[in-house]
Amino acid sequence: MCVGENVLHNVVAHLEKKLFRCSCPFQPKPCIHAQALYLLFDREGEQAFVPAVQLPEWAGSLLEGATATPLKNAATEASAHPQQRRLERLERAANGMDDLEAWLLDTARRGLATVVSEHPQWHEGIAARMADASMTGLSRTLRLLARVPASSPDWAEQTTATLASCYLAVRAFRNRAAMPEALLHDLQNFIGIHNKKEEVLANGERVHDVWVVLSQVEEPLEEQLMERRTWLLGGTTKRHALLLEFAFGGGGFPAGLQPGSFEQGTLAFYPSACPLRALAVGDFVRVEKKMETLAGFADFDAFTRVYAAALAAQPWLQIFPAAFSAVVALKQGEIFFIVDRQGKLLRLQVKGNEGWRLLALSGGHAVEVFGEWNGTALRPLCAVAKGRFVRLGLEGFKK
Repeated sequence: MCVGENVLHNVVAHLEKKLFRCSCPFQPKPCIHAQALYLLFDREGEQAFVPAVQLPEWAGSLLEGATATPLKNAATEASAHPQQRRLERLERAANGMDDLEAWLLDTARRGLATVVSEHPQWHEGIAARMADASMTGLSRTLRLLARVPASSPDWAEQTTATLASCYLAVRAFRNRAAMPEALLHDLQNFIGIHNKKEEVLANGERVHDVWVVLSQVEEPLEEQLMERRTWLLGGTTKRHALLLEFAFGGGGFPAGLQPGSFEQGTLAFYPSACPLRALAVGDFVRVEKKMETLAGFADFDAFTRVYAAALAAQPWLQIFPAAFSAVVALKQGEIFFIVDRQGKLLRLQVKGNEGWRLLALSGGHAVEVFGEWNGTALRPLCAVAKGRFVRLGLEGFKK
């Protein structure tokens, strides 16, 4: 018999009778705490435990069928900790993950073309199930599949990539007990369990710098939901930071930072294996300085190496900041590109006249460009040409 005790839960495993009991409220049983205790004994043997002359009273009670054991005051306080609340929400997602995995495997077995032809709104049911399971992030990810029309040339590629990210979340959830803390935060964020702002401001990594405001984009995320993304770059630290805001019901956003300006202040970063999102700690102080140059990658090979490392660390990255120091814009057929000094092409995602604006700004000469990389194309958001800062990425996205 082996027992485990900490400030949160009491766990006991009767090896001969194959009984596993834990004081936690998580369902189904046996929970991960009891399974972890058994695996520890299975792998490490008796040397991992300290022999006890007498079985603790709480262990006997659990084996007799008690569903919970009164915990110490410290345990009661710990259970109210934000991290514990998030982990409890994660545990409650187990049934929803089972449904999602079954749906994904069934969809893959039947084939996307068959599923869509039989039911045009094929993803709505599982999206609703994820919302019922309190996994709003997964629900929104699946609902947004409707944004890509089946007639689009890259519909299959985009849809498959989304489903692959969802399946990766399922597999990561199954292995959550062994995940690094930072990556567990990313998984929770992807499925819709978010850190509260107060928690980030209190515990997040703080970085002080003079930040250049690279861009600010406002666009609809869903009906009645607007998103504003503000990208910053630290002058000393060279770290990118994303200020992410939401507005519901068409209320709009308050006045934000001015792209092209310099702001001195401190940011608190959300925990992540690839920390980008941040919150301002207090007010920024404007620094009277003109943006005349933009530091970035000299070629696309260097960028792809950095992006690959970031994606390996945080596999649910949806957008990634990318700045290039010397690229030329060009157009081939109906597609716009930028070209690095090695002659390699990077596809642009542009709407309206934005591609033409960048082409005119470049005029066959090298310019500096910053944008959002989504894994297949770059959406340019600003450029610097001959010491002049120009905003891009505004057309065709605002309502």
